[in-house]
Amino acid sequence: MLGADLLIHPAYSENTGTVLLEAIIAGLPVLTTDICGYAYHVNRAQAGRVLASPFQQMQLNTQLAEMLDSPQRPVWSENGIRYGREEDLYSMPDVVADHIERMAGMSHAGT
Repeated sequence: MLGADLLIHPAYSENTGTVLLEAIIAGLPVLTTDICGYAYHVNRAQAGRVLASPFQQMQLNTQLAEMLDSPQRPVWSENGIRYGREEDLYSMPDVVADHIERMAGMSHAGT
């Protein structure tokens, strides 16, 4: 990722899109679709652009060309790096596991 100009991830179907987080915190600007579960991180970090559904190839082409020539790329990069330092992105598996265990405990308590 460190040698790339940006990450393009035009998913039609994607549960999370963990690669988006990996790119953001590596300082790689992202162009993705709003289908990706983690696309909201691109917007929150101000680390690239998210295309709205429904997917339109011409919109993707236009945004890609604009992003590659944009003077904003270093800003997106720095925003992503800062977001990775400041946001709690790393405890998600623990939070999910705790939630699952609580839900499992609740279902057993009712039996």
